[in-house]
Order: sequence, then C-alpha cells, then structure tokens
Amino acid sequence: MKKLDLYYFYWLLGRFAKALNIWGLTGIVITIGCLLFYIAKIEKLGQQITAAQYELVHIKENSTELVHSQVLPAQTSTQEINEFYKRFPAGASLPKWLNSIEDVAIKQHLILNRGDYKLSQTKQGQLLRYEIVLPLVGKYTQVRQFVAEVLLNLPALALSDLQIKRENSLSPTVEARLVFVLFLQGDSW
Repeated sequence: MKKLDLYYFYWLLGRFAKALNIWGLTGIVITIGCLLFYIAKIEKLGQQITAAQYELVHIKENSTELVHSQVLPAQTSTQEINEFYKRFPAGASLPKWLNSIEDVAIKQHLILNRGDYKLSQTKQGQLLRYEIVLPLVGKYTQVRQFVAEVLLNLPALALSDLQIKRENSLSPTVEARLVFVLFLQGDSW
C-alpha cells in the first residue's frame, strides 16, 4: 500500500507541475526562497534591533548623570579675540602680499596682465576685506597649482570665486578669472 501511495504522490506532483507550467514552478521556488531568507536573515536582524534598542535605553538612563557632571565651555574672552585679530596681516604689509601673489604667478608661468582691487570694511569685526580680481591665461594645471600655492603661502587669503574658460577642447590654454579676498587688520593703516 505504501508503494501505491508513493506512486500516486509522484503522479499527482507531475500533474500539478504540468498544470503550473514553468512560470508557476518558478514562482513557487521564489516564494520558498523568500521564506527561507526571511527565516534565516530577517529574524536575526529583528533580534539585533531589539538588543540595540535595549542598549540605547540603558545608555540614555546612564547618560543623564554624565550630562550634569560636564562643565560648559568658557566664553571667549576679549583677549582671545584680540589674539585672533592679531594673526591677520597689517594693512601696511599689503604690497608685500601682492608681490607674493605676483611671484607665484611668474613661477607658474602664468600671464598676469592686470588686476582689479577693491578695499571694503567687513560688516562685523575689526577686519578689512581687500578683494583681488586676477584674470590669468595659462594651462589648467598651472592655474590649479597657482591657486594651491597662493592659498598655502598666504593664510589670510581666501578664494572667493573661480571661473575657467577654454576656447575649444583642443586648446592647451585656459582663461581663468580668480577672485581672492585678503583679510587685513582694520586699524593698522
């Protein structure tokens, strides 16, 4: 009787497979695979999330004691602010800084025909803002090295704007328009 039941089971399974076709069997295999994946991976992740939530609650309970014991940082004193402003170059040293920029341009073999300069007061603080607009002509790598070296040599200088234009894709030279801002001490003229 067992052999008959087993043959009947195989016959029934074959009829079921023919009725489902290849797409039905593929769907069943995918469904079984998803269930196995859920059991194997997702359940473990759920357990890890529960453990992490428990740990977070435990840390929050213990952290209230730490927050009360920490000391707030001291306010910045006027002496520290004055030391900060003293790090900027004096206005009288402006020609030195402009010559330094020109020396780097010459070193990088860039064509620097002219420059536009504008001095203005910053809205807050004791600094003057000296804007330097430099149109340059040279290779892209030279312009990039120029910018990197100038910013490295002059810590009070900031690059505000950079525009690069190339006439065509085969041209080795680019036209660059650089806008630097040099911050100077306001009361040192």
